[in-house]
Amino acid sequence: LHYAAIMKQQLCTRLVGAGWVIGFTLSSYHLVLLSKLTFCGPNKIQHFFCDNSPLFKLSCSDASLLWKADSILISFVVLGSLCLILVSYMCIFHCILHMPAASGRKKAFATCSSHLTALAIVYGSCIVLYAQPSEEVSLETNRIVALLNTV
Repeated sequence: LHYAAIMKQQLCTRLVGAGWVIGFTLSSYHLVLLSKLTFCGPNKIQHFFCDNSPLFKLSCSDASLLWKADSILISFVVLGSLCLILVSYMCIFHCILHMPAASGRKKAFATCSSHLTALAIVYGSCIVLYAQPSEEVSLETNRIVALLNTV
């Protein structure tokens, strides 16, 4: 709630730079692992986009290490960002509970509840899709959850 006092140009630049560096590093590692896959069968992915699970299932090489590495990497990103968001919402709720006007609290809780609903849908589907090694999950289930996440 003290955004203007905390967010200065230098901090904003550092946060954006850190996001780009971490994203590029994690994506590069992921691409190196993907480049080691060999494909010898059909080349059509039954999915809405080129997602990891269908790509791993098309591979002729052993993708078990990729499943595990991908799961750990994505769990770190998804669960790490989710924890940061939840901590910030706890701080917001603390401030809301100390508001003097009941109408202000009601309006703030209404806004936060819609945000938390959107977060639950997005992060819930991301956790189902990516945070567990899903070698056993069917591509149809994966496709339905990916559609929910995309919509």
